[in-house]
Amino acid sequence: TIYTLAGEILSGLPECRFEAYARAFAGSGLNTTTKYRRSYARLYEAIACQTHATEKKITGIFESRPQDLVGRTIQLEPLEVERHAGKIFQMTNGCAIGSEKEYNPNEIWGFLDYGPFKSVKEISDSPVFQLAENQAAFAVIDSITDKVIGAVYLSNDDPKNLSIQLDLPIIRPTSDGTVQQIEACFLLLDRLFAHGYRRVQMSIDSMDVNSKKMPGRLGFTQEGLLIKNMIVKESNRDSSIYGMLNSDWDKGARNYLFAKLHGKKAQAADEAFDLKEDEIEIQSYLLRLKREREAKEKKVSK
Repeated sequence: TIYTLAGEILSGLPECRFEAYARAFAGSGLNTTTKYRRSYARLYEAIACQTHATEKKITGIFESRPQDLVGRTIQLEPLEVERHAGKIFQMTNGCAIGSEKEYNPNEIWGFLDYGPFKSVKEISDSPVFQLAENQAAFAVIDSITDKVIGAVYLSNDDPKNLSIQLDLPIIRPTSDGTVQQIEACFLLLDRLFAHGYRRVQMSIDSMDVNSKKMPGRLGFTQEGLLIKNMIVKESNRDSSIYGMLNSDWDKGARNYLFAKLHGKKAQAADEAFDLKEDEIEIQSYLLRLKREREAKEKKVSK
């Protein structure tokens, strides 16, 4: 296929955009949809090749951690005790950091079954880092400062039924509701549905009024209320359940979030690029069939 670049070629790096697109496309895996691979690779290329500095930075990330997910405002990298425990502890213990004021750590941990923590070791030994087999966790890295601003979790993975739970990101109160928090969830949702998951669930304490705003920001549908669903810190928890289906994602939820993160113009360009690539692939396929048919006819005529 003839690939159309997402921007201008960087001086001295004539192949950088092609390389960025190719590594993101291939890195998305063979088990994801072609539409997803095109979209993620196109976005990755645009982010990586803005300037020489971003190209060097994103290439370095790929060379050291090829599994990281790269977004416009954040990157997601697999959560590790050695790399992230100290930073997550510092971010969530309520102490002032730079220009950010001191706060009550229960703003983060109050509705969770663990935390606040008194030390790096304590948080390292907790469920924040000690994951079950059906869980995955990612550190949320700010793209501008390269600092850890939170962590986001997947739990209750059910490959047989193609369902999984997206847990609320653990994030400093000042980052709650920001584009970084939304993009962290978007990157995971997009990859999950591209892998064939049919349903993603969110489960939130019914008393956590602030956190219940998040599913709506992401386009989830409230499905019901589970009474006395859990015991959290020796208290009953009623859980509000929200769901996102693959059909919801394909019919508008993805486009809504993409436009929210990157703008309507970028969302329209993303759709147009996918349609164009579809047309090129169909044309290439028909041309190949024609050549094969002509070769067979030529062989028969001999």
